[in-house]
Amino acid sequence: MKAFIKKQSALFLVCVMILSLTGCSLFDSRAKVYSRYITSLLDINYKNNSKDYITLTGVSQEDAEAVYVSNMDYQAHNLMNYYGVKEVDDGTILSEFYYLAQTLFANAKYEVTDVKHDKDSDSYTIELTISPLDTLEASYDDVVSYIENFNSRVEDGDFNDTTEEEYEAEFADGIIKILENTARNPGYLDPVVLEIPVVFSDDYYSISDEDFINIDSNILYVRANDQPTVPVEEGSEEADTSTQEDAAVPEN
Repeated sequence: MKAFIKKQSALFLVCVMILSLTGCSLFDSRAKVYSRYITSLLDINYKNNSKDYITLTGVSQEDAEAVYVSNMDYQAHNLMNYYGVKEVDDGTILSEFYYLAQTLFANAKYEVTDVKHDKDSDSYTIELTISPLDTLEASYDDVVSYIENFNSRVEDGDFNDTTEEEYEAEFADGIIKILENTARNPGYLDPVVLEIPVVFSDDYYSISDEDFINIDSNILYVRANDQPTVPVEEGSEEADTSTQEDAAVPEN
């Protein structure tokens, strides 16, 4: 086969699916409950910590785990898209990126630093402080060198007699090794403070899809519109988009 030149995509569109939340009792102050709500939401999506999520929402352990699996699967696809890795085998490459995503996002760092109550409107705003993971930034130069070396091998014809599956597997393996090494020793960039309004609808409360996407985009730092200059043949992939479901908790 004639191998495609690899590139780094400028796109890294992250967006996680959250199951609708049901069941909750306000056994504590509203501010504290809203703080626990957003923390439990992030804990289940990124760290598979489900205890508080189950307590607040009333979902089953199976449903809680499904939230985590869905997010890690999506993050794995995002990483593959970002580095231009194609899903052409029986799922082995995706599985490796799934485990990489687990290792990476287990180090997500966030904290509710305040919950503000506007008494006039009886509205609540959660102040969330996130320390963005620098894994992709810290490994950027190594990845660029690897991609440029890989491109040279492509141009030299090293992969002309390999299958597409073998080609993608070898490229993916090199990317994964670089990222795994960096992910095991996480570093963080300067904290980012987000103001997240609690959204009320009938007897439910939640945060908006837009706010959750904003949170997610700050968990892992990604360079914007900055990629190595390498030749690209027609047929290279870029990231796909996805949608997010609403999350809401009944206000009992």
